[in-house]
Amino acid sequence: MDENAANLASAVVTFNFGQLPEYIDEAKYRLLPHDLDQTVEPGAATRRAYRLTVPRTWLVLDTVVASALTESEARQDASQWRVSVRIDGEALAHPDRYWVYYRNNGAQICRIYFPGDLGALNMGVHSLVLRPLSPGRHLLHVVADRSLGDGRAGRIVTDYALRVLPRPPSSREIAVAPDDRLGDALNVNRTPLTFRSPTK
Repeated sequence: MDENAANLASAVVTFNFGQLPEYIDEAKYRLLPHDLDQTVEPGAATRRAYRLTVPRTWLVLDTVVASALTESEARQDASQWRVSVRIDGEALAHPDRYWVYYRNNGAQICRIYFPGDLGALNMGVHSLVLRPLSPGRHLLHVVADRSLGDGRAGRIVTDYALRVLPRPPSSREIAVAPDDRLGDALNVNRTPLTFRSPTK
């Protein structure tokens, strides 16, 4: 697989639309859940929590996803967000560095890693790739604030309680990962997004 940042960010989006399994690239990467409903209310905080048990492998986390017909519009949408991330209580330095911009059907993206009916969209994704964590329990704490204009803002708080196993991916987890060499022939869910909902 082409391991550029846009490709990995796109894989998480596609996973959360139900079109990829949670493991890719022979389970080198575990894609983390992200609720694609990013609706916020002024002055309010929406809270989400996930509890996951994972092997010692790389983790890919999208914290905010913006999309638009043009790159400039996607960047404008992304600019409304401010993201902070804490990993076991330690703040991620310079979080604004982790925005990735790409077109779904652009040269950076493997054919199996984007929903076909979104191929024309430009994306702005705040995306992190975490090295394998030490065995044991870890907490990822994500706060995403969206400016709504006129001094108003809404917030999404997401916690990932992780239990990292003291082993690499198993043969079963490796078997879950798709063979990206198959491209469009890959047997993944190709139901148009219009007719189904994002996974939670």
